[in-house]
Amino acid sequence: MRITLTILMLALFTSLNAQDADVELIKSQANQFSTYLMNGERDKVVAMYTKDAKIFPSDRDILEGEELANYWNPPGERSWKTTKHRFMAVEIKIMGDEAYDYGYYEGTSTNGEQTSDWKGKYVVIWRKEDGVWKIYLDIWNRIKND
Repeated sequence: MRITLTILMLALFTSLNAQDADVELIKSQANQFSTYLMNGERDKVVAMYTKDAKIFPSDRDILEGEELANYWNPPGERSWKTTKHRFMAVEIKIMGDEAYDYGYYEGTSTNGEQTSDWKGKYVVIWRKEDGVWKIYLDIWNRIKND
């Protein structure tokens, strides 16, 4: 009986440690997303999404494929640069090779003459693809600044 209980406790502990590790990996991916965005590395932002990803930006249709890539890396010159971006996760829940993450985001953009501070809320569905957590579904919308 003790052996069975010990094995069950070890299995539970191992499972919880694996989930904690995956939560940290997702947080790291979210931080990397912000870094790429602030560095203007838009192709790397796009690469953080799964091949079949969809995004749900505020006041826009659902975008996927080339439309998703063009959203983050639009053709032509970009006048606004993101100088600050961060996610503040409220909850990250792992379910096998998928996870959900929701919370708030904030950032600052500038075009050299004007600065715009913004904030909002988000929900991300993550999927493990080739051992790496990638964004499958990404929905966000702004909250009005006070």
